[in-house]
Amino acid sequence: MSKKKKPSTKSKTKKATTAKKTTAKKTTITKKSTTKPKPAKPKKPKKEDVAEVVDDALLIEGISYIQDNKLEAALETFEVFAEKHPKSHFGWYYIGYTQLLQQKKKAAKKNFIKAGKLNKKSIPAIYYHGFIEFEENNFEKALMIFDGIMEKFNSDEIKESDFNIPYFIAICHHYLGNLQRAEEYFLFAYNISPNDPVLLYYKGINELAMRNYDFAMDTFKNLLSVDLNNQTFWDLVKGYSYYYHQHEDKKQEDDE
Repeated sequence: MSKKKKPSTKSKTKKATTAKKTTAKKTTITKKSTTKPKPAKPKKPKKEDVAEVVDDALLIEGISYIQDNKLEAALETFEVFAEKHPKSHFGWYYIGYTQLLQQKKKAAKKNFIKAGKLNKKSIPAIYYHGFIEFEENNFEKALMIFDGIMEKFNSDEIKESDFNIPYFIAICHHYLGNLQRAEEYFLFAYNISPNDPVLLYYKGINELAMRNYDFAMDTFKNLLSVDLNNQTFWDLVKGYSYYYHQHEDKKQEDDE
């Protein structure tokens, strides 16, 4: 789900409220087929961000454990940090991040929310709260969170965070049946990450759902130019081929 550069200062974001469902036919792609993006690897805190923290070495140590896939050691390290600095959002954020990697989503969400309350300017904490809602198919709630990021932060701040928020807004609108709204944000996201195969795939799927077949064809051509062996795309082609031949066989039987 996966992708992550942000809007340029040239792009002005439209505030995305939960739009009414369009009359366009919904896509036949099910929620189960979603290729969910993987969480981005954590970045080491900037010195200026942790200037008030004496032992930021604990954060660096915990991040190193994550990079070595020693998640229990990382969790213990971040818990020690949070105990020493309960008013710092960093400890709770990294506890949540580690728990997310451990698939402890309920606990992770609580810690992301706590981190977001301690530092209302922490885009990663807010983002991962939305990401968990997205992962759990709570698309309305995820949309509200991602919309909030777009409204609260400017383009430079979002770009620096390295999260392609418009992509997730587009996916949420897509699954909520707001296909035209999804199309607007897919275009926004495409301008940020034009070579992202997952983005291109779902942009094409949304265009198919809207019956904009020429646009979908161009999008899938772009996808194949980036990733010729994209398995998700070829599975889609296989599925369409199966149903096409099934339809043709039935038509032939009826003619006989």
